[in-house]
Amino acid sequence: MQGVFFIRVNKDSQDSYTKVEILIGQGMEELLPEEFYSYAPGGLWIEDRKDKTAIICYPEDMDAFLGFIDKAGIKVFKIQTISEKKLDYGALTKRYFRPIKIEGITIIPPWIKKRPQKSIVIEPGMAFGTGRHESTRLMMRLMGKIDIKDRHVIDIGCGSGILAIYASMLGAKSVVAVDNDFDAVLSAKRNMGLNRLEDIITICADLNDIKGTFDIVLANLDIRTFEKNMKKIAEFIGKDSYLVISGVLRKERKLAMELFKDLVPIIEDYKNSWMGMVLTQKTSNPL
Repeated sequence: MQGVFFIRVNKDSQDSYTKVEILIGQGMEELLPEEFYSYAPGGLWIEDRKDKTAIICYPEDMDAFLGFIDKAGIKVFKIQTISEKKLDYGALTKRYFRPIKIEGITIIPPWIKKRPQKSIVIEPGMAFGTGRHESTRLMMRLMGKIDIKDRHVIDIGCGSGILAIYASMLGAKSVVAVDNDFDAVLSAKRNMGLNRLEDIITICADLNDIKGTFDIVLANLDIRTFEKNMKKIAEFIGKDSYLVISGVLRKERKLAMELFKDLVPIIEDYKNSWMGMVLTQKTSNPL
């Protein structure tokens, strides 16, 4: 980190933890390697500051985190560590969360009262899916490339429910949002209410307990979850159905194609290290 302005304050105690602020070039957050996010499981926020971008996070292992930054080749203008009194996650999120724009839709938190015409309200921090992650952006981009209007949709591993909400906005006839994490389902239900959507069905269940086929199957999952559940996911795919996936790294494409060998990709899209696909049965191409 030669030439970087670096300030470190070591005053950790039982009642405090260390906040890191990293100042990088505007837009450079899109180029951060995926490993970056694993160092700050307690939260990560992005804030625009004039012609720079500040990344604010709370790493569990400060030395390992700073070592990763040094080796990753990320151009950093300033790093500052600050001892901060412990706050609850919701308070931290409310301080740093800023609206995000994806596919013409603005993702906003519930405390913003003036809502843009095309917006999705998400309570940040309660479950995965606020629009920051590349895989969520890829899913929404791919969803915009297919016809969802008047079709039956299932969102597998719904997290915050953002994709289910977006499917409803795109005119889906019915939407089922499924997750095996009870807290995620509660989060999704709350977000449905914040968006005044009462017709989306939210279910806390194992995939094996879900029956039937759907026109659109949304699955923003990691490759290990696909490996474990691909057989069941395939059962949801009927004739002229779409499977929309992300959460897969570019380097995992070969493995993904082996898992989806009975399907054919009709659209592929990429963002930094991540990829997404729209697949359908080999005997049909609804596009």
